[in-house]
Amino acid sequence: MKYSDKNMRKILSQDIQIPQEVESRIQDAYKQLPKREFRRQRTLRPAAAALALLCIALPVVTYASVKTEFFQAMFGNDAKPSNQAIHKEIDDGKGGKTAVTIPSKEYVPVNDEEAETAIGEWVSNESIERKIGSHILSIKNFVYDKNGALMYFTLEKEGGVTALRGDQETNLSKGASFTDEADFYFICETKKGVVGFDNIYVNTVKGSSDKMYCSAYILWERTLEDGDVPYLTLDTYPCPRSELTESTEIATEKIKLTDKEPVPTHVIDLGDQGYLEYSPISLVVDMAKGFGLSEEQAQDPYCLKHLEILYKDKSNYVICDKNNNIENSGYILGRESHYATMYNRLVDVDAIEKIIVNGAEFPVK
Repeated sequence: MKYSDKNMRKILSQDIQIPQEVESRIQDAYKQLPKREFRRQRTLRPAAAALALLCIALPVVTYASVKTEFFQAMFGNDAKPSNQAIHKEIDDGKGGKTAVTIPSKEYVPVNDEEAETAIGEWVSNESIERKIGSHILSIKNFVYDKNGALMYFTLEKEGGVTALRGDQETNLSKGASFTDEADFYFICETKKGVVGFDNIYVNTVKGSSDKMYCSAYILWERTLEDGDVPYLTLDTYPCPRSELTESTEIATEKIKLTDKEPVPTHVIDLGDQGYLEYSPISLVVDMAKGFGLSEEQAQDPYCLKHLEILYKDKSNYVICDKNNNIENSGYILGRESHYATMYNRLVDVDAIEKIIVNGAEFPVK
């Protein structure tokens, strides 16, 4: 029996009476759920219990449940501890110390049904697997829009992963990175050559030394043209990265990451008074319009002091507040005069009343 999306939503919106014994079993089961650096140098300034029952009979809902792990990894807080602002001193590279502040970051729960409604149809759910030397790379899910992408993957190696370094410290800073021992490297890059810069968050709760669970927040170096398609560019070397030279033969494979279309974006164009583009996963604002900034200032991501989404129910999502050391994003990137960010939670675009940037209001009509 084939169910349309409309029929499924009608079914899921009805009250379902679940026997206590079944409910208990469901709860028991639920608790158990769990730069391309060398070859190219670039510089940029830088939503269930009812579903569980339906899954037995309806393949469409099973499809949704497959993505639960992805939704949690990218937007949830089961394995991502929120942190207050951290003040510390680091080596300045000149023999001294310099004071830095790691902004506070808050992670919130994600609702599978809401996530499915928002982006489910655009999320890939067929794993891509490659054996690379002694490592196994498995890309579990991928979704993208014109400005960024989200990729959930695992990297495993018997005896311990050596190609990627990531822990709670890197989660608080610039994300996981490839080690000098790695004999491969990968980066997201589109068919038309648009590079994706990323921040990789490592699940330190679920992972182990033999297997890393990683959430990559990716921002394209420029807005994608219609029809451009994301690939994974995988370089493999005959030696560790530390021994690479200009004459080293590098094998390159281009792996198509998804057959899905990009998540639709929405535009608020106020002419010279402002321009921004947003989706359930990302937001980009042109800092050269409406903020009184010089050309040089517009290219400096630090000149965005406050970014907030205000919803119709008057709740809000403060993405960035530099004065109060808040940074609730998965990744940020300055690209020419545009400030781009991937959210660290899912945004319901239909519930937005307005977006506030440095005090300027962008109403959603």
